[in-house]
Amino acid sequence: MPASRRSRGGRPRDASLDARILSETCALLAARGFRGLRIDEVARRAGVPKSTIYRRWPSLAELAVDAVDAALGQRECPPGDDPLADLSAIIARAHACFSASPLAASLPQLAAELTAHPRAAAAYRERVIAPLRNGAIDAVGRALEAGEWPGPDPATSVDMMLGAVAYRYTYLGHAADLDEAFAIAEAVARRPLPQPESESGDEGGGGAAGAGA
Repeated sequence: MPASRRSRGGRPRDASLDARILSETCALLAARGFRGLRIDEVARRAGVPKSTIYRRWPSLAELAVDAVDAALGQRECPPGDDPLADLSAIIARAHACFSASPLAASLPQLAAELTAHPRAAAAYRERVIAPLRNGAIDAVGRALEAGEWPGPDPATSVDMMLGAVAYRYTYLGHAADLDEAFAIAEAVARRPLPQPESESGDEGGGGAAGAGA
């Protein structure tokens, strides 16, 4: 749960103020990356003193994680009757969050920088990465049980799909489009996958990430 939503005693937090701080943090992350993120700049843009931010987030890393979590929006995909259709929906949602989002360029740097911040890194894995990864592993597991998955075991399959896209972006400077993401997934699955319903208007996660810098 984001730090701003935790009960720490005293009067309730102003949710609109929290949202403004997170929105400005996302705008700066998208424009400058985590290394260019500064509390004083967030405070200036949000129109609050730095102490207001520090009361809510004990570190810049935790503020960044909460901002990304809020900006990317819904990542859980409820399971349906067809595990392969579920997997396709998750692939499309992951692409919208991590490749098509205005935050896409800043996320690999943020993940790398968080290695120096164990608590924030754990929160990033749990809240940002795990919902989609775990959902995909569950979908592949159900497909495997139904005899519809000739590829590797569920966790290995999902990590191969995600890893190939992340490798191409981080080390080759190539952002895979949705068709390429599906081609990678089908290569891992060793079978075709159903095409998901369009997520038009939903690419890029939540609106906070799209704020101008």
